[in-house]
Amino acid sequence: MICEDILAALGTGEICEETDAGARVTTHCLYPSFDPVSVFVTRLGDGYRVSDGGGAVRAAWIDGREDMPSKRLLAREAARYHLSVSGNALVCTVPSIDWLKSAIIATANASASAAHAVLGKIAAAVEVELRDRIRETLGRITPADTIDENVEITGNSGDNRHFDYGVKLANDNILVLSAVAPHHSSIAAKYVAFADTRGLEHVSRFAVYERPLERGDISLMMQVTELVPLAALDPKARKALAHA
Repeated sequence: MICEDILAALGTGEICEETDAGARVTTHCLYPSFDPVSVFVTRLGDGYRVSDGGGAVRAAWIDGREDMPSKRLLAREAARYHLSVSGNALVCTVPSIDWLKSAIIATANASASAAHAVLGKIAAAVEVELRDRIRETLGRITPADTIDENVEITGNSGDNRHFDYGVKLANDNILVLSAVAPHHSSIAAKYVAFADTRGLEHVSRFAVYERPLERGDISLMMQVTELVPLAALDPKARKALAHA
């Protein structure tokens, strides 16, 4: 039984299950969804073949987007961990049981890393699209010369915080807006910017989103700014301008 070899290599406490695709090992690595990474182990002569079974690509698939970014990033992560790519799967082959633990750990880490990298790329593209749509909305309700891009505001910490747009209001007040995508890097960056400018009397702030955010991310952002769905930006911005 392959699981006997695997448990001998890894030690106790690991989960191993025999399947048609090989012995499935549930690891402690996590995909962006926080699901654990599983790898599949089969015998290859006197050695072993370890694969993620295409798990990284499946974990990174969003809204039916084409998977070319995942293929490129998959190859990059494979090279980083000294693995190969077979179809959509990351693969590691080792000559003996002495290398099996390292192969399992490397494959699981590479699979998790690739999935996170792909989602990061997709989130960045989503943010670009959303920023363009925010600009279109603002252009309908206020003159172009009142809209600035890539605005810097000095925060309470003394550091400059960056926002996608700033709309000039009366009495030197400003409405700043930034796009927020459903990805931890986007949430973290925008949270810091909005948190550091909270309480500045001359600054009104909107974090604008379109794709659904996690409940925890919604609660987090609402602690530091007004969270506005793109569909509601027009009336919300008009109201802010009217009360400036």
